[in-house]
Amino acid sequence: MRQLRIYTLADAESAKTYFDIHWKRHLESLPKHHIQVANVHLEVQTDKSQPTRIFATVFADDQYDLNQLNADYMESPEFHEDMAGFDMSKILNVETIDLKPFKDAGLN
Repeated sequence: MRQLRIYTLADAESAKTYFDIHWKRHLESLPKHHIQVANVHLEVQTDKSQPTRIFATVFADDQYDLNQLNADYMESPEFHEDMAGFDMSKILNVETIDLKPFKDAGLN
């Protein structure tokens, strides 16, 4: 399974901090929980006071339930260490969208 995760943060500064520091930590800790990261992108926001989004594409082997892996990860010591020093109230929303890869879309 693949997922697109869209994180909406309160402002550009919070998003940059989350992207530069905390997502860097996630890149090391997520694979320990069977969650692989395909890519992570920071939205380019011209008005730095406006909410800013981070887009991440993650995946797991078919034998795993990605939603359950994520729930378990968010309860783990690694997640709490990753987020140390970050004001979680700056994350306004997280949207998760399940994706089907092109190769599986029947368009080969």
